[in-house]
Amino acid sequence: MKPPVVLKSGKNLYLVNEFSGELHTHKGIVQLEELKTKTFGDSVKTHLGVEFRILPFNAADFFRLFRKAPTPVMPKDIGAVIAYSGLQPDSLIFDAGTGSGVTAAYFAYFNKYGEVVTVEKRPEFARIAMENFRMAGLRNIDQIIGNAVEIGDSFKKEFDLVFLDMKDDVAMVPKAFQMLKNSGFLAVYNPYMEQTKAVYEEMVKTGFRDVESFELVKVDLEFKMVGTRPRVGIFHTGYITMGRKIY
Repeated sequence: MKPPVVLKSGKNLYLVNEFSGELHTHKGIVQLEELKTKTFGDSVKTHLGVEFRILPFNAADFFRLFRKAPTPVMPKDIGAVIAYSGLQPDSLIFDAGTGSGVTAAYFAYFNKYGEVVTVEKRPEFARIAMENFRMAGLRNIDQIIGNAVEIGDSFKKEFDLVFLDMKDDVAMVPKAFQMLKNSGFLAVYNPYMEQTKAVYEEMVKTGFRDVESFELVKVDLEFKMVGTRPRVGIFHTGYITMGRKIY
């Protein structure tokens, strides 16, 4: 067993990157040296006697344990892009608007034999993403700091998927069309309807086919003696617009 690993107790999760020193939690102190003699599924106790289960770190933990800067795209929305685009494990993906790197990390994880090129214009966000990629052990991500619209001109290869989570997404749509392979997909994420409509119209104008905009809603349920109902009010994350380049 090598780090990183996840320690879990109830809803509390801690990411461990090394097996030395102490991990201080509100449930007590864990002596990390003890992890060297254990395996996944075992548990370790704090000095207060609280057990933490030892779990492998994988894609399910990207959203929960990555360090965040801007608001990341939710896993349910990333999953929809992966499913709707039919992502293959040897794809070439362009991700504009790295942010904390959550989306790029999911793309890279499910694209083990391919490559993800991710672009972020804000260096402070790029540094956070770089550390998240390193922590996750993802080696098939090429990170670039700069303007995605300008950087798009420098690629000679054609991409299978272009994903946009950026302010200048409308201006990037024609560039994305040029960058994509025939039958490649463009997916754009937006929190507001007005910008989503503008992207949709630009994609149709540019020549994308099968263009659609949609929202995915996740509703958690609570079960009580009197009946079942949503646990909390439904909250909005964002809208996804997708289209395909077909000659």
